[in-house]
Formats: sequence, structure tokens, C-alpha cells
Amino acid sequence: MVREYKRYDEYKDSGIEWLGEIPKDWDITKLKYITTVNMGQSVNSATVNIIKKGVPFLQGNAEFGDLNPKEKHYTTEPKKIANKNEILISVRAPVGDLNIADKKYCIGRGLCAIKPKNNLLFLYELLKISKIYFDKISTGSTYDSISTKDLKNIKLPKPSKKEQQKIASFLDQKTAEIDEIINKKEKLINYLEKYKKSVITEAVTKGKLGDKYINEDGELVDEIEMKDSGVEWIGEIPEYWDISKVKYIADIHGRIGYRGYTKDDLVDKGNGALTLGGKHIDDNNKIDLSDPTYISWEKYYESPEIMVKYNDLLVVQRGSIGKVAMIDKEIGEATINPSLILINNIEIEPKYFYYYLNSFSVSEFFKLIVSSTAVPMISQEQFDNLHLPKMNLDIQQKIVSYLKQKTQQIDNLIQKTKKSIEKYKKYKKSLIFEAVTGKIDLRDYELEGGEELAEHNNSSETERERLSAVD
Repeated sequence: MVREYKRYDEYKDSGIEWLGEIPKDWDITKLKYITTVNMGQSVNSATVNIIKKGVPFLQGNAEFGDLNPKEKHYTTEPKKIANKNEILISVRAPVGDLNIADKKYCIGRGLCAIKPKNNLLFLYELLKISKIYFDKISTGSTYDSISTKDLKNIKLPKPSKKEQQKIASFLDQKTAEIDEIINKKEKLINYLEKYKKSVITEAVTKGKLGDKYINEDGELVDEIEMKDSGVEWIGEIPEYWDISKVKYIADIHGRIGYRGYTKDDLVDKGNGALTLGGKHIDDNNKIDLSDPTYISWEKYYESPEIMVKYNDLLVVQRGSIGKVAMIDKEIGEATINPSLILINNIEIEPKYFYYYLNSFSVSEFFKLIVSSTAVPMISQEQFDNLHLPKMNLDIQQKIVSYLKQKTQQIDNLIQKTKKSIEKYKKYKKSLIFEAVTGKIDLRDYELEGGEELAEHNNSSETERERLSAVD
């Protein structure tokens, strides 16, 4: 993945702490000497609209995309304008976020438009790595911000115009190659996630374990008799299975009515019990206590039916509807907030129930429920009436044993791919830093056809390719 690039023959101290040494022939300049800086200004709120009347209006970095803004508002009386190919920078918290204007925008007080006198993409990447400096000089009593004076006086390295173009061309190609690899790996993760869910679905609704089916005696066979489940989103099930409802095999609880709580009931760690919500279930359906919340002991003991215990299941009923977690480790005294449903006293194998709730079939059930309500949520009554296949405990446990092994294999591959993506992202960030700060010498660089990373697609001009040529 990594290629060694040559360095310049001689370097000198830049005098800038975060920058370190720069090539001997490079200069140090200030932003005001290489750009035109245009600070944003508030507009009359009565002129702001969402019906696309007037000029697209950007209030801050909330409208920033990966490279270009995604406007949500318009104004009929614009005051400060950012033109196409100008760099947009957030001057209020979080200070230093960047985008590039792809057309004419009106900018509010939270933004500044910077028009480069030389290469656009070179300056854009240089300002991105300067964010550490923005964080250092930003000040404010209620929120961080950066003044016009401080912004204009930011010191930056300045290679020749020709070198800037070389660096921009290099970064355009190399970052595109890295992004292509990352994109393919992200698609692989998406495929693996869907594959895992299909494996779970076939096991918990069809009794299919790999290319075999599990029969009534617990044996793996080539085929078994199937029957209609009577539930559209479940379809056929093995002939010896039954269909039941959640309310017949478990107790469902929520924090409702007087059992709700306010911020006055929240306490510091050590003064109460954990209270779990949707934010505590991560994307891998595991309990994440990196940002814990605690509720008073009085409020905790008020509702014993929602005290969380080992092997209980938690389902998000508001927000990220349908996310499921199983309490499979000790977390101490804990309860739930109103965003969750607690499932306990489960009469079937809890882990089988957990897998079933993570199947495509149940996802379809959740979609049907949500699409029929004005406010996206699942009520306890609706969850009580969720259908599920039911078979003897021995069959449940064999399905669980298979799924534990199979999903772990898939999860391992997903994690390996995620780690690979992080390595490529770090490499990309490092390559950008080394290029725009002169840590590598690109004066002799010529566009190459894919080199050590991936075949570069030259079939159409990308936005970055266009920007790399803008002076």
C-alpha cells in the first residue's frame, strides 16, 4: 500500500510549531497575502425560506457535505456572497471545518469565503491540516470562534505556483485511488452485514443451517417438509414448528406514565443506577457504556419490573427503531429510559429470540408498523403481538450454536475490513500532510496509471480533478 517518496535535498525551520521543517526554497506567508477573505454576515430572518426563493443561504457548517455544501435554506436579500470555487471555512464552533463552493451562495456569520490567488486544491488541503492551529487560536465565552484578524494572519507554507499544481495533481490522483479502495471495502462491509442477516433469517425462520436443514430430531438433512406460517413477512416454516406471539413467551415492559423521569432525577456516577437508552446500543447491537447516564436510587427502585438483568433483551422503540441488544454480561444495577422496551422472563432460549429480532423478517415487521404511524415508534402492544416461530428448546439451542459460530466468522471479517479502511484513511491523511508541507518532493511527479494502489478511472472528470487545475 505504501510507497516511499523522495525528500527534498535541504530543509529549513518554518518557525511554525505544527508545521516543522519545510523545503529550503519554500516561503512562509500569511493567508491574507495569498487569498481574498470575505467574512459572512447575518441576513434578515424574514427573507430566509425553504422554497428555493432567492440565493442558497449557508448559515454554518451544518450544511457542509463531503466536499460541497448541501443547502437547506435560501434568502431573497443576500448580503455576503461566496462564489464558485471559493473555500468555505467555519469561523464558529467547530472552527476550521471546510467545504468548497460549487456555485454562488450567501454566507451567514458562521462562515467565511476564501478566494485563493493560486491553486485552489493545494490551499484547501493545506487549510484542512491547519485545523489544529484553528483549534488553538479560536476563542469565545459561549462558543469558540476565530476573528477576521486571526484568520488573515494564519501563517502557511508557500511553494512555487508550479509546485502547488504538481502537489494538487498528485493528491487528486492518489486520494482518488485510496477513496476507490475504501469505497470497495465499505461495499464489502455492507454486503457482509446483509449476508449475516440473511444467514440469521434462514436459520430462525426456515431451520436452514448452511446448506442443510435441521429436522425434528435435531439432525441435519438435505430437505424438510415446510408449511405456510400464516404470517406474510415470515413465509414458510418447517412443518414441525409452530407460530406464537411475543406476549405468550415473554414479559414486555417500558418506562411509561408516572414512571417517566426528568433531568432532575439524573445523578452522578455512584449516586444511582445506570439508565439505558437507544444511544447505549451500538451498531453491532452491543451495550456501549462509553457515555453512561445515571438515575437516582429512588427512581430506580420505584420500578422493579424494568430493572435490567442478565439475559434480558432491549429493543429501541423510538429513534433507531428495532435495534436490539442482549444483556450478556454484568453491568450492575440498571434500568431503562422511555426509548427502550425491556423483554424479560423469556420462556424460550433468549439468544434464539435475540437472533430472531435481528432477522430480515422482523425488520420487515418494524417497517410495516412504522409506515402506518405518524410518529415513528413501536408500542408495547404492537411488540406484544409480534409473531415468531417456536420449536422445542433443543432445536433452538442448536440453531443458536450454529449462528454463534457463523456470525462470529462474518463479524471477524467485517472487523478486519474496518481496520483495513482505517489504515487507508490514516495513510491518506498522512500523504496529504506530507505533500502540502513539503515532507516529500513531488516536483518530478507525473500522473501515473494506478501505481501501487488501484487503477485510476479517467473516464470522467471528478470534482477534485477539476479543482486541482483551478488557479
